[in-house]
Amino acid sequence: MSLLKLKILALMDRYKQVTAVADALRMKQPTISFHMKKMEAEWGVKLFEGKSGRIYLTNAGKMLLPYAEEIGFLYAEAEEKIAELRDSERTILRLGCTDAAMTCLARSNGLSKLGQLNEIQMTFLKQDALSLYRSLQSKRLDLALCGEQPADSDDLRSAKLGVFPLRLVLPVNHPLSLKQTISFRDLAAYPFVLHSEPSVNEIVASWKEPMQAGATVTARMDSVEMLIQSVFSGLGLSVLPSCVLPDPANRVTSAEMPGHPEQWTLYAVWRADFWNARLMDRIVDSITF
Repeated sequence: MSLLKLKILALMDRYKQVTAVADALRMKQPTISFHMKKMEAEWGVKLFEGKSGRIYLTNAGKMLLPYAEEIGFLYAEAEEKIAELRDSERTILRLGCTDAAMTCLARSNGLSKLGQLNEIQMTFLKQDALSLYRSLQSKRLDLALCGEQPADSDDLRSAKLGVFPLRLVLPVNHPLSLKQTISFRDLAAYPFVLHSEPSVNEIVASWKEPMQAGATVTARMDSVEMLIQSVFSGLGLSVLPSCVLPDPANRVTSAEMPGHPEQWTLYAVWRADFWNARLMDRIVDSITF
């Protein structure tokens, strides 16, 4: 089954006309019809059916469609990476981060260290941890940074980049910022806005238990920037890993938390079959705190 035939299948699902598919591929209609028949002969099953002047995929065609689209996507991505490598002579590194991990990288000197690796060109993507792992396993990402270590897997490798205490985030000049020691009783009267990232949220949930009915959560957000702005705007206090602080705009300050909560760990995760193991080791070493 050639790439061209898979493209025809995907385009036929989109346009539902031989003419439109032929135009999209800049080919003649009889050539498209020939490849459609060839596909059905190769698979031994009917993939297309005509209804009211339009062509639809059969159940077998619909089952094949996701694979055709995925193969087409991977081929296009491979073409792009090879072209970029050929033109720039640099390896394209597709790096995915959760929001907290990306902010941690941005606040630290991690980006400048990556920039010193002259042989790589980086592209960044922000996703939740589960989506990052799926993207790694489907080879849409090369490296993921997040606060969750993957389950035991022969397909993935991981390294601990750093361990960071959580900090109480307050508006500048908040009354609690003047206290040398903040207690759970002090916090019980204030609402909280919290990060929705599970690796942060789970630690905060465990830390909040001594406050029992206190510390109402008024909002959860998936953005450190939005949380900081919310604290600044008076929506509540927050809790964030120290590596995403301080706020460059000086809208908020931070304080030590009562109860000594568990620390937040940042991990690097990559596929065991990454094509250049030595380069990946250098990349991970460069962003280890």
